[in-house]
Amino acid sequence: MIKGFPPCLKTIFGEHSQLQSGMNEASTSGELVKDEEETLLVRTLAPSDSSTDPGRWWKLYRVPLRRRCFAWLGPSRARREGAALRRLAELDLPCVEVHGVAEHRCGPLLCSSLLVTNDCAGGTDLRMLLRQKELTPARRKKLMEMAGRAARRLHDAGIVHFRMQLRNVLALAPDDSPCWLDAPYACDFRSPVPKWLRAVDLVDLVGAQSIATVEDARTVLLAYADRVTPPISLERLRARTPFAQKLRRIGGYVFAINSGRRIRLTPPQPAT
Repeated sequence: MIKGFPPCLKTIFGEHSQLQSGMNEASTSGELVKDEEETLLVRTLAPSDSSTDPGRWWKLYRVPLRRRCFAWLGPSRARREGAALRRLAELDLPCVEVHGVAEHRCGPLLCSSLLVTNDCAGGTDLRMLLRQKELTPARRKKLMEMAGRAARRLHDAGIVHFRMQLRNVLALAPDDSPCWLDAPYACDFRSPVPKWLRAVDLVDLVGAQSIATVEDARTVLLAYADRVTPPISLERLRARTPFAQKLRRIGGYVFAINSGRRIRLTPPQPAT
């Protein structure tokens, strides 16, 4: 029995009865992947008699008591992330499918929010793959090229990730095709992303603070640029300090939010 799911939730997206029954099933027979102060992550496997249902990931984002007085000021993490993933799907960008979003509040105070997505069978995030000792140089280069092309496609569609990391990109079997796992801070410019914001995402992806090597970063930039000048040079990408990168990321996010680039949140649905 997995403890931590709230007894009742208000459905924001999806069917309330299915979310409630699925959450009960996840708490009794799910696989506990992570249980930390702010995150509860549970996986439920696909039914044995179903060839189309891939299973589910249940992500419960908790709000600690010390932050609840301020949490009501903005949308919940699950609601932002769900809206971003649905926007990526609208733009035909490969991403996990959202099955439900719900919130638990005590009056106006947000206590937790729930995001339910499908389980991509055979998918592994790039950070985990790069840590595998048996990873061959040829496949490592192929994965980095895939990451570069995926980032370019995202930016050309007008989306800035604002926390682009290797663990946010899944490589799906058997051909290592990309799939975006989450994007809670993504903003939609509805036109190709400005050069300086592209650089912010690329530094987060393969800068000196990531586990990517210099050769990995060079491969990503070459695949991203596709025979044109990349938005940032390899030397500047690897030389940017964490503090300077944080200032650029926060500044870019504030600029995007205040200029109307926040991804539109789906209005609450009536419970069914």
